[in-house]
Amino acid sequence: MAAQRTIFLALGGNRARVVVEESARVVAGGGRATVVVDELTAWRGQRFAPGVRVVELARLQRAHLPVAAEQLIVHRAPRAALRVVGRGRLTGWSQRASRAYDRRIAGRVHRRLFLPVYHRLWGDVRHRLLRRQIAREGVDLLVVADPVSIPVAARLVLEDRICPNISYGLDTAAPSGTPPPA
Repeated sequence: MAAQRTIFLALGGNRARVVVEESARVVAGGGRATVVVDELTAWRGQRFAPGVRVVELARLQRAHLPVAAEQLIVHRAPRAALRVVGRGRLTGWSQRASRAYDRRIAGRVHRRLFLPVYHRLWGDVRHRLLRRQIAREGVDLLVVADPVSIPVAARLVLEDRICPNISYGLDTAAPSGTPPPA
């Protein structure tokens, strides 16, 4: 049977149907199910059962203060300024200028300046955000739903010792309370 607090790590999204069905089984059995995905766009056609919590890892990262500040300074403020200037007859010009700014300046600043500095200073933020999310919710079972999630789950289990039980699906999970193999 499924554990009470189950987190499905499904960063790749290639086993979406199985994750949707198994998370529904956890909720139907009275447990809490959280599905951690990289981006929701890969899950657009999927409908989760009521009570299943879906956490988008990319959204957590966008909320990280340095990323949020970069988005405000490099992207949103210039777009807002161009919208204010480009009213009336200048609307078409403003929209073209905004697209050109995003393509020629903002995108390059993000890729060539911000990302290298960000990764050098903060390292693997996604792992820390995920570890914090799991620690906040508590977990009885971590289900690694796809191959992309395996390295992340391995790091969570081996380095952080975040979860007592790990599985590749509900059917292969050890009963709740069973210690992991040494």
